[in-house]
Amino acid sequence: MKKTISIILTLIILISCKANQEKKGKQELNGQRPSSAELILELDGNKDGKLSENEVNGPIANDFKNIDSNNDGFLTLEELNKAEKNQVNRPRQTDINKDLSNEIDTSVKVVPVNTDYFISDNIIDGIQKQMIELNGIETLCYVIKTNSQATEHQMGPWCPRHIEDGMEKAGIWFKDDKVYDVSGHFIANLDEFYSDDKWKLYREDGTIRVTDTEEGCLAAAKPEVEEEYNNYCVECLPEYFKDQETTFVIPVTPKYLKSTQSFGRGGIGLTFNGVKYDPPAPTHAILAAHTITPLDDHGGHVNPHGGYHYHAVTGSTKEIVQTDTHSPIIGYAIDGFGIYGLLDKNGNTPTDLDECGGHFDDERGYHYHAGEPGGNQIIKCLHGLPGYTEVKE
Repeated sequence: MKKTISIILTLIILISCKANQEKKGKQELNGQRPSSAELILELDGNKDGKLSENEVNGPIANDFKNIDSNNDGFLTLEELNKAEKNQVNRPRQTDINKDLSNEIDTSVKVVPVNTDYFISDNIIDGIQKQMIELNGIETLCYVIKTNSQATEHQMGPWCPRHIEDGMEKAGIWFKDDKVYDVSGHFIANLDEFYSDDKWKLYREDGTIRVTDTEEGCLAAAKPEVEEEYNNYCVECLPEYFKDQETTFVIPVTPKYLKSTQSFGRGGIGLTFNGVKYDPPAPTHAILAAHTITPLDDHGGHVNPHGGYHYHAVTGSTKEIVQTDTHSPIIGYAIDGFGIYGLLDKNGNTPTDLDECGGHFDDERGYHYHAGEPGGNQIIKCLHGLPGYTEVKE
């Protein structure tokens, strides 16, 4: 009997381990990391609900002292959650430690970042210089901290409140490279717009369901929208996250790479007012919940993990006009290369852009051009050694 029980227990343990390995494998395959609770469950050898330095390895062990905020020698669920919330948004996790030194092409002309272009009032504690290792390369970088709040223009509006409201009371949305005004009429006809009769963001009296509280914003502005906020116009206000600090780490002099680099989870660059340029908005997840998250007329909206940011360039921010007919520079990508407007002074678009949206000229070296406002993509990838962003909430 005891032998039978022992065999059963062994089988249960083996099945449990296999299930955990399969779950972990699926998480890695999907680019997901275990949650803080899952880490404690997996690594907590003595089952005391916290992790000692002997129970961890890898990145957690390397950063143990920083995560252990009360210096008691243990990592609690609260400390791990806080560390995850304030994590560094570097390029994709698999690429962080990739040595890119052999990818640098020194024959390409590059132009250093010009910090005089930035609006100094929007920078916290001035722009600092620091030597930082980026993908195995010691790099002199600018460290720029901002609250990611626009100053040249009003932020918003985003969602209309009634299906009779005109476009002046709301922002814009995009589909198939086209921009649409999110008027009350647009909201009322989303079922036709998306050929899906499950769309209905308005009530019988014509009022529109809007996330008009911070709680509603937090519940709806995430990949897995809470069910009660399906069929909502999602609006998060800048004042909810006005105390957030976004730190941009950008090479002083960009380094052109032979290979292209994918975006991470953080910002892909910044404007001269200190607001982030973000990767494409996750429209698939947004639309799957029958929600819509309009941009304002300036191409920006707000989320809990970075405050106000831009997904489109509409000409609302500071520009540095060029002495020739070239389009103005409007900001810098996270790799230090300039981002310029799409149209030149004659209204022409460049015809020789590469896969990232960049090209060369004798005056500016390598640089990017912003995409069409309706394209949900300011630039498509990076051709330089990438810096990173960090959001402190």
